[in-house]
Amino acid sequence: MNYIVFDLEWNQPQDGKPTESRKLAFEIIEIGAVKLNERFAIIDKYDQLIRPQVYHEINWRIKKMLGLKRGELSAGRLFPRAASEFFEWCGEDPVWCTWGSQDISELRRNMKYYGMSEIDDNAEIPYINVQKLYGIHIGNTAQSKALEAAVDELELPKNVPFHRAYGDAYYTAKVLASLPDELRNNNLCYDKPAPPKAKAHRKGRAGRRVIRRRVRNNKSEL
Repeated sequence: MNYIVFDLEWNQPQDGKPTESRKLAFEIIEIGAVKLNERFAIIDKYDQLIRPQVYHEINWRIKKMLGLKRGELSAGRLFPRAASEFFEWCGEDPVWCTWGSQDISELRRNMKYYGMSEIDDNAEIPYINVQKLYGIHIGNTAQSKALEAAVDELELPKNVPFHRAYGDAYYTAKVLASLPDELRNNNLCYDKPAPPKAKAHRKGRAGRRVIRRRVRNNKSEL
């Protein structure tokens, strides 16, 4: 059995439109992961850039945070190939581990967008939320701790950059390895399939006009 600790970086649109109206709100642009054995020692790594196909313009905040160089993503693989290679690298029946809950959900959404079948879109996916476990460990589950803050509190060596997929996966694995066995063994989380979207009625200006008309009509009846 292998533990796969992974982290994703993603891009998002800059036009201000609501994410709920999009088929893909966040496009994965980097996958980083480390493979751990049963003693939680790192035995392999995966690090791959993804060439954007949905949002070709990189959000300036994302670009600044990741320190992306000009043209760096153009050398990446397309998502379907990168994701297939990643799942092959993971092996059979891995134990997924992430910092927080969003990475596993976004991986599921991106795979659904490309029609990939490695993840059953109707299944609950078990995983270890290392951020949650660390909160339990320090007795603070009300506030989500940043990964770098946890590394500092544990006085772990900082020898790879933060805020890139591989680096954050590496540090997440180091935090996981530092936690007690009982936390790792008894606190699985489950990523659930997204519920079907309810159909929106009377959107935009037309909808607001209808609402205002109804308010006026109700007032006239009083």
